[in-house]
Amino acid sequence: MLPAKLRKQFGLQDGSLLVTEAKDGEIRLRPAFVYEPEVWSPEETAYFILINSMTKEEWDENLPHVLELGVDPARIEGLEPNHRDALPARSAWRAYLKRRHAELLQEGRGA
Repeated sequence: MLPAKLRKQFGLQDGSLLVTEAKDGEIRLRPAFVYEPEVWSPEETAYFILINSMTKEEWDENLPHVLELGVDPARIEGLEPNHRDALPARSAWRAYLKRRHAELLQEGRGA
């Protein structure tokens, strides 16, 4: 049982979760912070997968995962119907990254 003063100071109530730790011959207690993780719908998950595809090939690799979720890519809110067509091919994307890296090196900002 914790004294009322400590319970009030740390905002603890009956059933509050605590983290316990034994260290240097002491038992230490501190409030545990619990949060509800965000749960995405299949449509939100599909959107995230496809919108983060950087090339046409990556889109094609990711598409089976979206279809496994039971989501029709043409019906994903916020995703343009021609999104895949606007993506570069993998070779073009790599060429762009190589050019950009060279530009950054020239500016003294590259690694």
